[in-house]
This record gives sequence, C-alpha cells and structure tokens, in this order.
Amino acid sequence: MLADAAQFALIASTIAFALLSIEVKNLFHAVIFFALMCISIGAIFWMLNAPYLAVFQLAIYAGAVVALLLATVVLTVGKEREMK
Repeated sequence: MLADAAQFALIASTIAFALLSIEVKNLFHAVIFFALMCISIGAIFWMLNAPYLAVFQLAIYAGAVVALLLATVVLTVGKEREMK
C-alpha cells in the first residue's frame, strides 16, 4: 500500500518535471528539471526491482547527458552576452 503511494508520487513528479522542463523559459532551469525527471525515473526503476536499469538511468542520463547540457548552456549563454 505504501509502495503504491510512493510509485504514484514518483510518477506524478516525473510528469511534472517533464512538463516543467518543456515549458520553462530559462534554459538552465529546463536542464535542472530534466535532471530531476531522470532521477525520478531512476527511482521508479529501482522500486520496480530493476536496479541495473536504475543505475544506468542515473549514470548516463542524470549524470553524463545533464553535464553535457549544462556545459552547452553555460557556453551558449556566454556567447549570447558577448554579442549584445
């Protein structure tokens, strides 16, 4: 019963973070919401007894992809400010 409520809460937070990552205007905040979405998906995998998928979700998406996106945002914002 408690596990079902936790799964529903994780699913709701995943959907909320996904919508926020699409709708927010600030690109840095969008990447942060994307990272939170990836972490909550990893938690869902862990609760479904798939720890192998959870570790890869956290390592690849929440780690590597988010780091690349943040580096891209930081470099792009610096170029935009120089052009103004």
